[in-house]
Amino acid sequence: MSDQWMWLNYHHLLYFVLVVEEGGLVPAAERLGVSHSTVSEQLKKLEVQLGLKLFDRRGRKLHLTEDGAVVHEHAREMFGIGAELLEAVEARREGRNVLGRVGIDSVLAKLLVRQLLAPVMDEVGDALHLRCVEDDREALISQLISRRLDVVLSDAPTQMHSGLVQTTLLIAGGVAFFGAAELAESRLRDFPASLDGAPFLMPLAMTRLRRELERWMGEQRLRPKVVAEIEDSGLLKAFGQSGHGIFVMPAAVRDEVERQYEVRCIGVVEDVEARVFAMTTEAGAENPAVRALLDLSR
Repeated sequence: MSDQWMWLNYHHLLYFVLVVEEGGLVPAAERLGVSHSTVSEQLKKLEVQLGLKLFDRRGRKLHLTEDGAVVHEHAREMFGIGAELLEAVEARREGRNVLGRVGIDSVLAKLLVRQLLAPVMDEVGDALHLRCVEDDREALISQLISRRLDVVLSDAPTQMHSGLVQTTLLIAGGVAFFGAAELAESRLRDFPASLDGAPFLMPLAMTRLRRELERWMGEQRLRPKVVAEIEDSGLLKAFGQSGHGIFVMPAAVRDEVERQYEVRCIGVVEDVEARVFAMTTEAGAENPAVRALLDLSR
């Protein structure tokens, strides 16, 4: 093994990763608190050390070369392992020897997520340090692959990285329609026909649940009045609580939604499924918290 590989400069490598993930020299320099010329100089040194061209400049933008993409993939995994080490050390300082890092898709109902994770906390006990982060699915999958997360919970499996990501269906069940008392009262009779023309708070068009709802409503010949499209489930319920429209949540959390948000269930539909998938890697599946999650769901 040559000296250049034995003494790889991780400082230069970090600059490279930040340039890629921040989208350019200037934003990377701002995050690092240095000048963009300093970042540029570090990148040149890394290219010399590796003997590879990492970027092509097209106009004012830098684009990864094929070699650069390979280096970035390995570098991201390396820094992910480093972050995993620091988090494990922090957990052990706190007297907890199981660190469970969970990525939660922002479209998921948080009450449903709690139903899934609470038994894991009971099963693993005081040894568990649970860390939950929320983002969109593909951003979370990126963190999963770079080993910054142990598992990702989402309403749909990823369409990318199928060779790297293992997917398990945790929950599949019907959905319930909710509304504030006055709005719900007028829709209880003749459900689901009573939903025709009703004001609706919908999940975003790109979500699986929205597509399922539109399919079912088309079959029922229902034409809802969409007054808002909301990604965050908490905000969706808050608007529903204030009477702005009917909203949909998994039927599995019906009682909690009614109690916490003081709304009424108008009806339940089994033909529209609320699903939760767990996605993990081979390394993440070995985590005791992830094993408990998968075992308990079975």
